[in-house]
Amino acid sequence: MMDNVLQLEIQTICIVHIVDMILSIIFFMIFYMKANKDHPLESFLIMQISMIGWMIFKIFKTVSPTEVSRWWFIVAYYLCACILEVAFLEFGYSYYRGKPLPNRIKELIYIFPIIRFIIILTNPHHHLFYKTYDFFGDSFGILFYVHTLIEYIFIAIGFVYCYKTFKVRFKNKKKGYRYFISSAIIIPLILNFLYITKVIHKFVFSIGIPVIFDITPIVFTWSIMVFVYATFNSNFLSLTPILKHEIVHKLDTPISVLDSSFHVIYVNEKLDELFFGEGKGMIEKILAKNDFRKIRNTEIYIDDYYLSIYISRVNTLLETQYILIVKDITSYRRAQIELSKGQKELDRSNEELKKTIYTLKETSKIGARNYVARELHDIIGHSLVVTIKLLEVARLYFNRDKNLSMSAIADASTSIETGISHMYAIKNSDTLKNIYTLKNIYTGELLKKDLSKILYNMKNINLKTNLHFKGTFYSIEEKTFHVIRKVCTELITNSLKHGKAREIFISVNIKKDNINILIMDNGKGCSNLIKGNGLKGIEDRLKLIDGTVEFITSKNEGFMSKISIEK
Repeated sequence: MMDNVLQLEIQTICIVHIVDMILSIIFFMIFYMKANKDHPLESFLIMQISMIGWMIFKIFKTVSPTEVSRWWFIVAYYLCACILEVAFLEFGYSYYRGKPLPNRIKELIYIFPIIRFIIILTNPHHHLFYKTYDFFGDSFGILFYVHTLIEYIFIAIGFVYCYKTFKVRFKNKKKGYRYFISSAIIIPLILNFLYITKVIHKFVFSIGIPVIFDITPIVFTWSIMVFVYATFNSNFLSLTPILKHEIVHKLDTPISVLDSSFHVIYVNEKLDELFFGEGKGMIEKILAKNDFRKIRNTEIYIDDYYLSIYISRVNTLLETQYILIVKDITSYRRAQIELSKGQKELDRSNEELKKTIYTLKETSKIGARNYVARELHDIIGHSLVVTIKLLEVARLYFNRDKNLSMSAIADASTSIETGISHMYAIKNSDTLKNIYTLKNIYTGELLKKDLSKILYNMKNINLKTNLHFKGTFYSIEEKTFHVIRKVCTELITNSLKHGKAREIFISVNIKKDNINILIMDNGKGCSNLIKGNGLKGIEDRLKLIDGTVEFITSKNEGFMSKISIEK
């Protein structure tokens, strides 16, 4: 029969350990959901499981009915104790260094717990670890104290790494605060030492408490949690107003968290992706080259990246932290550089146009001046309007479709080059001499191809076009052909430049005796049409080939041109 004291001791051990296990499991589940999934967390998980296992097997050891079963539960909880010491050392090292232990070191330190566990496992053959382990108590041999000393050394090394990290994170805090949190690791070691040396027994019995048992795993569990809560809130566990798991899962923005000394303590997944897994290293490089204590918003160029940096201050209960937001604007800046080069090329082309115009004015015959003026108006107007529209598309679609943006830039360059080539063609004296003596025959099929090509060039400026063509097999005089082509080009340009149209419909009907053309757009139109040089020029051109034009428009009702040409 067991006496009342032993019965009370068994009940107390079971109740206290079960309650502690439930609370520690709940704490760890919450902790795991909010912590960074990294090397320190893996080590902490192993350490926490080993402590829970230690307490479970301690309960089974306490209530085991036979000495044999009691012995195997002792072996099991010493296995957990051996795993605990190595896990805590790895935990401290991986958090301090930011990486796991090297494999060679890990293999070396695992030798010690393996050898000691083998000694414990074979104790029934030599009794150098446990002298006795019956139901009523334990007594230890020399190897137990060697085991305890080695375990203290492992935990002490892990404690040193943890304290170093804690010291760096909270160097601005008072020493008393640092020492208080650091003592969380020392307390269970002191209690364990007092327990195995029987000192605590004498004290407990002297104050009238009849029950005493090893509370090391319980104290160690909660002291570790206190230490983690205080030490790792800036990196291992998110206690700031910005929860890191929320950042990772809900924000699609590259973000880094800095401590009060501007050291990197966290980078989210998006930032790591941006720099191909080297997010922390890149932020450290940026911090080394820029003083963000005075700057809050800046743009920098580093390692072929153009970056926009914004930093925000966050005050917490323990320290001031900083949220550093990174935006990659490399593609934007490079496109801007290309646009700048394109602008310079455009300026150069304009200068060439000016020189060409001047040369034409000086060298053209008086009888061809009106022709040249009309040609220049068409070429310059159409070329520049299309170019401007293409550059606007490049700017608008830059962030949404960079391929379309770069294609628009290339088309803009082509538009300018085409305009220049046409200008040089006008300079040709043979062209001017034969303006009114053109005899070559063109067809409706060729006109359809030319108009289709003009409309195709509008594909990158969001202009919807529709061409309806009849009579492609009829022949057209070359003079008539060129006038029709230039008139259509001028009307398309007017629709873009003045009407701001988004849709243009062109219908061409070539018959044996006449040609009818209808051009309509959905631009803004006007209530009172005043003919400028462009529309007057169109009328003058058509008169040269026995043609007429009627312009029809109303405000917000678009613009329509009805052209009739007698062959």
